[in-house]
Amino acid sequence: MSKICAIADLGTNTFQLLISPLAEFRVEQQLQRPVGLGKGAMEEVALQEDAMDRALACLSEFKQVFLAKGGDLENFYAIGTSILRRASNADVFIHRVYQELGIQILVIDGIQEAEYIYEGIRNSLPERWGKTSLVMDIGGGSVEFILFKGPDVLYRVSLELGGLRLKSLFSEGNEFNLSIVEDLDAYVSNEMKPLLEACREAKPVVLVGAAGAFETILDLENRPGVTPASCEINLKTFLQHKTNLDAMHYEERVGYPGMKAFRASIFPYATFLVEKVLRELAIKELWFSSYSLKEGFWFTELQNQS
Repeated sequence: MSKICAIADLGTNTFQLLISPLAEFRVEQQLQRPVGLGKGAMEEVALQEDAMDRALACLSEFKQVFLAKGGDLENFYAIGTSILRRASNADVFIHRVYQELGIQILVIDGIQEAEYIYEGIRNSLPERWGKTSLVMDIGGGSVEFILFKGPDVLYRVSLELGGLRLKSLFSEGNEFNLSIVEDLDAYVSNEMKPLLEACREAKPVVLVGAAGAFETILDLENRPGVTPASCEINLKTFLQHKTNLDAMHYEERVGYPGMKAFRASIFPYATFLVEKVLRELAIKELWFSSYSLKEGFWFTELQNQS
């Protein structure tokens, strides 16, 4: 029986688990849980006690699933991203996880996160993908962008523009409203300046969205069957759904066909970012990749292990 590994992506909003053999990449099991580790931490930049408790419970579940499948805890990789980079008390949470579960969390910087995401996406796209492309992975705290052509990375950056982050800065009644769009746009435009300048020179023709909010964008298309490693998204359909959802109250968005309830609150911020990038760079082709940080970690760090 081949050894297996578990890779957990500890996001600001969502925790995700991938279980794969070490000898070859194959998705044996995936789990996703709306933990909300960054909930209440955007303003004070400190993890809340209840959020840490939810995260511990989720990681305990991930650990038990992995061990039940015959995994060895030394092959359990937990990766911390935006919120654990920023939170003043992240070390308290990391210590609790190690003491209570025996899991060591690796906190990576934004550039390393972008590199893992790129490797994941590159391995999901059709072979001989030669189009100049911009990768976008929208998390709760940060958004990673990678500009590439073929095997060459032209530019990469991690920006603190995640859904929860933007919601903490721009909301009405703690929810998205069209009245905040002008201020939101001004803020995002300023934060994105270096990215847009790099892209205007390289001229990407495809925007590739990684997992997260892009899974929901695909869900809104109501496609039957198994989610592919990568596929094109209907741009006209996406923009129509965005228009519909932007005008809705939170309760209406929760009931929108294809919407995951835990994403309904921050989804309009994610689609705002997607539409802005498409518009600013005149990109007419939108793709989805189901591979992201977890898969990229496997291809980068574990591919040659057995």
